[in-house]
Amino acid sequence: MARTIVCITEPFGRPKQFSDLVVFSDNRTYIPQWDTADYLNACRKYALQHQVYLVPSRFIVDDVLYLCLFGPDGSIVGVQGATHLNLSHRDKLKQYHKAEVFPTPVGNIFLCVDVDIYYPEVLRLARLLGADLVVSSQFINTYELSRQMVTTGIWNAAQSNGIYVVGCCNCFSAVAAPWEITPDQTGYLVPPAHTHSLFCKLFFNKLRHAEFGTPPRRQLNLPFIEKNLSALCRR
Repeated sequence: MARTIVCITEPFGRPKQFSDLVVFSDNRTYIPQWDTADYLNACRKYALQHQVYLVPSRFIVDDVLYLCLFGPDGSIVGVQGATHLNLSHRDKLKQYHKAEVFPTPVGNIFLCVDVDIYYPEVLRLARLLGADLVVSSQFINTYELSRQMVTTGIWNAAQSNGIYVVGCCNCFSAVAAPWEITPDQTGYLVPPAHTHSLFCKLFFNKLRHAEFGTPPRRQLNLPFIEKNLSALCRR
């Protein structure tokens, strides 16, 4: 698909017309494990009803924090766990062991779970694996939120890797893109705003005009990367 229309909405809110990819923006830290099965079943029905790809809220399974991607047929396209944890989770949750990119008709999607957005090696690995669209879902305590957290997170990921980054949390929603392809050259297609509602068109052919938008396999030392790949996801 040459373009994708992304809609961020509150959980189970009606998506805007023509949406291809819906992302839930939730006020909760995550869905607890006792509620995960029922919650994901409701998400499956939502994706099927509205015929969209869906990234629901973060949820817990076997002490791992996850995001997943549903397809329009209600099936799970992919699941990604958090490879890093914030301080409040380290004593309760386990780290996931790998990063995966999920090819779909609405883009090659990487699901960035919570604080993974602050680890550049995770985003670079996602780009090496072919991601052109990152969906970052976080929970941020309001007293911790600062512009620096946004720029070192979704904005930096977009500029460093030549990709689109859709970011949502309980505090803001935004879409970052390489600065060369944003109309005002700020690096934002939709600047951060305190809202759970967002609607944006992404044109993947424009990524070719970004400095880092060319396929990274042509830019990097592949033998070196393959030799050190395991270290990129080391706990």
